[in-house]
Amino acid sequence: MTELLRARAIGLALALLALSAGGLSAQDFDREVAFLTIPIGARLVGMGRAGTAIAGEFQAMRWNPAVIGAVRGVAPLVSLYEGPLDFKSSQFAVAVPVGGIGVFGLSAEIQSFGEITINDGSGTVPLGVISPSNMVLSAAYAHSFADRLALGVTGKWIDSRLVGDLNGSTFALDAGALGKPLAGVPLRVGVSALNLGPGLKLGDDPDAEADPLPSRVRFGLAYDPVAHIRGNDDYQLLISLDFEHAWRDMSTASQYIGAELGVRKIAYIRAGYISETLIETNTGIAFGFGLALGAFSVDLAFEQGVNQLGNETYVSLGALF
Repeated sequence: MTELLRARAIGLALALLALSAGGLSAQDFDREVAFLTIPIGARLVGMGRAGTAIAGEFQAMRWNPAVIGAVRGVAPLVSLYEGPLDFKSSQFAVAVPVGGIGVFGLSAEIQSFGEITINDGSGTVPLGVISPSNMVLSAAYAHSFADRLALGVTGKWIDSRLVGDLNGSTFALDAGALGKPLAGVPLRVGVSALNLGPGLKLGDDPDAEADPLPSRVRFGLAYDPVAHIRGNDDYQLLISLDFEHAWRDMSTASQYIGAELGVRKIAYIRAGYISETLIETNTGIAFGFGLALGAFSVDLAFEQGVNQLGNETYVSLGALF
């Protein structure tokens, strides 16, 4: 690879990684490893990404590992995301409860930009093709204590391959708690710390600095007002609210709010609002649908206006055995 091709490829790949998270501009957050903030999991995306306090929802493990403590069966999951610039992400995961010990979760997420052609300065002569990709492997554990408190932790291996020898890997840790503060009241409270670990250094230049991970703290509430109605099995209503702050600057904040209406635990309608003000102001809506038939479920979600480059689509296929 020529030096010109290498320089152009590096610039384009890094720009794509930043833009895939919606655009980074303020303070020194523009150096963060942006691809770790990209959501996946259609149910929670349809609820505005507000999943820190939703007990038993395997899709919410990326926001709070403690939520899987309430998973009551083997739960395989496949989630797909398609965004602007041919960016795609696929997640393959499974949660397995082990009686008396806790719940274990494994996840592999692969992100791809497809094939990108690099041209010369005139934009007409192709210099080469690159295929940037990222991979995140996660192993989680959570334990519930009498349905009142759950604790969880996730270890992650992060690998990024952009072009040539511009590759790197690192590790990170998530930790979280989920509580039910009032007996008999369908209210859950969650808190988590995400992406704690050393930065990601790309390439073998000994003088190059590692890019910091997007370390975050999240607080969440989830409440089911319909659960107060005795004898009601036909309808479910879940309202969730999350706040997210940067670990190194707690004055920053993003807000996520969502709702889910279920009918006979078969059909679901979801909606949410996203206000990401941590890095820059990105606001938009989310909505989605779900269908559960026996042990199997399918979820579909869309985000409108959140990503400056275009709208996004999410699909999840799950089961519980």
